[in-house]
Parts: sequence; structure tokens; C-alpha cells
Amino acid sequence: MKNLGKIAGVTLAATTIGIGGAHALEACDGFTVTAPMDDTRVVTVLSEDGSALKAGDRRIGFSPLLDKIGNAVGTVDWQTEVLAGSVDGKARLSSDVVLNFDDGSLFARSGVFTSDGRVVNAGTRTVSDDQVRHIVGGTGAFAGARGDITFTMQENGDAVFNVQVTCI
Repeated sequence: MKNLGKIAGVTLAATTIGIGGAHALEACDGFTVTAPMDDTRVVTVLSEDGSALKAGDRRIGFSPLLDKIGNAVGTVDWQTEVLAGSVDGKARLSSDVVLNFDDGSLFARSGVFTSDGRVVNAGTRTVSDDQVRHIVGGTGAFAGARGDITFTMQENGDAVFNVQVTCI
């Protein structure tokens, strides 16, 4: 419960701040934002017994997003689900991501994927490999958006989102 109050405060602050003078969002150009690994990030693993990955397990999360100079510019919500079956002994996964900004949101999905990345946090099942989500649409300034979001986990746990977007 302590985190929820803090999260609500961060969300309110994040939704009232734009992209700090860089008009990338209004122009639907590419941009980079970071989800910091700190006490504002919330990750929950929904698993029947908390052991090995199995079909139906989910990893859901929320984090504020910061621009390159550290200004709060929005939020990110995500969920990753373990699918049935495996590939070479690795769990099959699928993921949805929503980037939320004052002037609109971007919606992105993965195809089915497996992860070779080093697990950097077993409790939250956070892995270190680069991953791509495909932008399937957006609202507001991002209406008709298409493109890709590549995110990279940094050594300190921050997730850097490199957003390549065009709006139709």
C-alpha cells in the first residue's frame, strides 16, 4: 500500500509534464525515454506457486518515464504472459506495452518470443536482453502510429526505450 500512494503521486506528476521542449512527441518522430529502476517501478509476478515458468503466468508492471535529462514525461504499463509450449526448452512469451503521455498513448505488442537474457532479478523475472515491441496504434498525437519500441536493460536495471514511430 505504501507504494500505491507514491505511485499515484508520480502518475499525477508525470501526466502534467510534457517532453521538456523537445517536440518529438507532437511531430511523431523517434525519441528515447527511460523507466528508472527505483522505488517508483512496480513489478508483480502472478504465478500459481512462484516456481518455474508455466503457461498462464504473468509479469505486470508500471513505471514513470523520464526524458534524456531526467524530466518526468509519462508512464509505461506492461504485461508479459507465459504461453503454452516451449522452444528448445525455453518458455514461449508474449508481451503488451503502453506508453502514456499527456498528448496521447502508444500501444505495442510482441510476437511470440523466448528470452536468452541473463536474469537480473529473479523475484520480478527481469532479464537483460534487448527486446522489440511493434507499435500497433496510438491515441491523441499518436493516432495511426506504427513503428517499433526497442528496450534495453542497463546494468543499473533502468530500461531504456528507443521509440521509432511514424504517424499516418
